[in-house]
Amino acid sequence: MARWLALVVTLVAAAFLGFAAARPPLPVPASAPADQFSAIRAMGDVRVIARAPHPTGSAANDAVRAHLVARLQDLGFTVRETSFPMPDKARRGLVKRGTADAATGVNITALRPGRDPAAPAVALMAHYDSVPGSPGAADDAAGVAAALEIARAIPRSTQARDLVVLLTDAEEAGLVGARAFFAPGIAGDPLADRIGVLVNMETRGGGGRAFMFETGADNGAMMALYRRVVANPTTTAMAVKIYALLPNSTDFTPVRKRGIPGFNFAFTGDARLYHSPLATPDAVDQGSIQHMGGQALGITRALVTAGALPPAAPDAIFADVFGLFTLSYPVAMGWLLLGVAAVLLVAAARRRRADWTGWGLAAAGLDAVTVTLTAGVLLYLGNLLSGADAPVNYYDRLAALPRLETQALLLMLASLAITVAMLPRRHSRRHPRRLWSGWIGLAGLNLVIAAAAQVWLPAAGPILAWPLLVALVAMTIAARAPDTVGTIAAMVAAILGLAWLGSLAHGVLLGIGTGMPSVTAVFAPLGLMLLWPLLPHTAARRPLLIAALLLVVAAGSLALWVRVDAPAPLIPAYTDSK
Repeated sequence: MARWLALVVTLVAAAFLGFAAARPPLPVPASAPADQFSAIRAMGDVRVIARAPHPTGSAANDAVRAHLVARLQDLGFTVRETSFPMPDKARRGLVKRGTADAATGVNITALRPGRDPAAPAVALMAHYDSVPGSPGAADDAAGVAAALEIARAIPRSTQARDLVVLLTDAEEAGLVGARAFFAPGIAGDPLADRIGVLVNMETRGGGGRAFMFETGADNGAMMALYRRVVANPTTTAMAVKIYALLPNSTDFTPVRKRGIPGFNFAFTGDARLYHSPLATPDAVDQGSIQHMGGQALGITRALVTAGALPPAAPDAIFADVFGLFTLSYPVAMGWLLLGVAAVLLVAAARRRRADWTGWGLAAAGLDAVTVTLTAGVLLYLGNLLSGADAPVNYYDRLAALPRLETQALLLMLASLAITVAMLPRRHSRRHPRRLWSGWIGLAGLNLVIAAAAQVWLPAAGPILAWPLLVALVAMTIAARAPDTVGTIAAMVAAILGLAWLGSLAHGVLLGIGTGMPSVTAVFAPLGLMLLWPLLPHTAARRPLLIAALLLVVAAGSLALWVRVDAPAPLIPAYTDSK
């Protein structure tokens, strides 16, 4: 009973910590000091920009542009409007979506000189057009308003270098404005040659924490600066690497291709509002704007006031820790962390040599395979049951994401229950499952996986090595301390590790959408290792299998709900309903 209680307390505490870490901060009021970012102040511009849908070429977009030009001039910028031709494909796309044919788009380029006009400039970028049918309060009125609020919070007197605000048009038509500005050679804007670093702000939803998900190449020194100056961060090197492999793009894409370093921020929570007709100013989470603007202000202020910009340096390994601070270190440091993990593992194994067997170590690997395959299969089948076995509407699936994410959690718990239920059956009374055999075996397996990742994908270091280190510290304590102390250490490690993995899984589902929830099964070996010392290894199979069945039924019910419910009212009008 005590072990069950410790397990339940651990799971609840991990869920609470993960939920708290995933919440954006509260918006700062308009009465805040002038040098702070205030989402409430920024909302004044959001309400003007997102008063109505304003796609490229529309009269509403012309009115938005006039407002932005006036705002930038009031902030001390010299502003120009630059027209660019719309490619035929982009024009046809606008017409198909119900917008009048637009022959040209118009970028807004604003410059406020610093003390050294010859120094490379710092640029803020966001796009001011929306998709047809959506007011675009988040995508990307939030980014535009944040850029204006950041520019207001940085006095011209503090600028060591020029500050550029680039508000692009026709992003929703295929990044046309950004591509025109950053086109190579004489085809692009001459000011592009002067930009030394750029900060882009984008959204794909209506809430959640803002993620710094993309950087320029050779980001080591840039990330060292980010670590020092950005409070309340959310980022990981793994997301940067994964995003680079996905067929996604933002206005930052042509910036990267131009070789300009920088940072790309976006919030992706409340994905039902993405391109939705209900994405109004009142619907967007002001805390999300606060989080994005606060991070972007911190890094922009540090760059625009610096005597020299951070030089190119080898890519760093980095991640935030529950949104409190960022750890960033060279790739080689990952080997040191794994070395420490290996030392802790060997020390604990030697200390408890009488409590584990070679067979137990090998069996632990089989347990890890079981929970991973079970989770992967259940997640795959659950996704098919929810409607993924037929063509689906992308936006309708985003609207269903909270239910699909709950379904994934239930199926992960079911796979854990099935794995634990199989333990007494798999091992006879002559070879009972022992705590230390499984714990050491799982830790050793995860150490091997982390070492392989260090070779092939070093950016995964925080995801794999950090929870492993936390678990091994708990193991080291448990190997020397009384059982009660060891259990407490294991609980603390599991709470921290599971909350960390949960936030990563949440980010994966938001980032890749709803198409491949089975990807989250890769976290199963780490989760099993963290929970192992708390699992009731001698529990009867029948209650566990009944619990697993109930979890699967609940997940299946959610899947059927998603499958048969009516199309979401938030789906953009220009898409098919299902």
